[in-house]
Amino acid sequence: MNAMNERDLKIVTAAFGLFAHYGVGKTSMAEIATESGVARQTVYNAFDGKEDLIFAALLHYAGKSRADVERDCVNVVDLPGRLDILFTHLAEIPFEAMQRLPHLDEILEIGDGLSEDRRREIRETYKSAIRSALAPHERQLGQHGVALESLSVLLKGVLTHIKREARDADHLRVLFEPIKALIVGCARE
Repeated sequence: MNAMNERDLKIVTAAFGLFAHYGVGKTSMAEIATESGVARQTVYNAFDGKEDLIFAALLHYAGKSRADVERDCVNVVDLPGRLDILFTHLAEIPFEAMQRLPHLDEILEIGDGLSEDRRREIRETYKSAIRSALAPHERQLGQHGVALESLSVLLKGVLTHIKREARDADHLRVLFEPIKALIVGCARE
């Protein structure tokens, strides 16, 4: 999906907020149009339906997370610090959102049911954030048989799993610490 223009971003942001607060089934396209300040037909012209809006929102937030990771990694060179940045943007912040928004689980369930191509596009966006954060340590990891691409797949899966399984923010951190320790230990020369 190409970068969204300002109008489409307003529509997607409004739709995501309404879906997360009221639920996907209870939110109409007319309400999305009103919330985003556009005509209902404009929403229909820009998006094929609610699933299309959810895909666009999930991809947008994945891209935002990637940009946040890359921004925060600029001045952090140590591996534990970079892993903490990944944890913050790919687990902690989304977990906090999941706690505040009563229908976010419904959005995620629909996201899980997207076509494989769409799910892959979202996953690749997150994996590129992970690869970017860990790239300075690729050599050390590789010396211990850990390929950056494989690690990005594993870490993406772990972060997704722990944010869905954690009871609270402290438990989320407890669930992340073992994988962090394994990666840091593996990268030591």
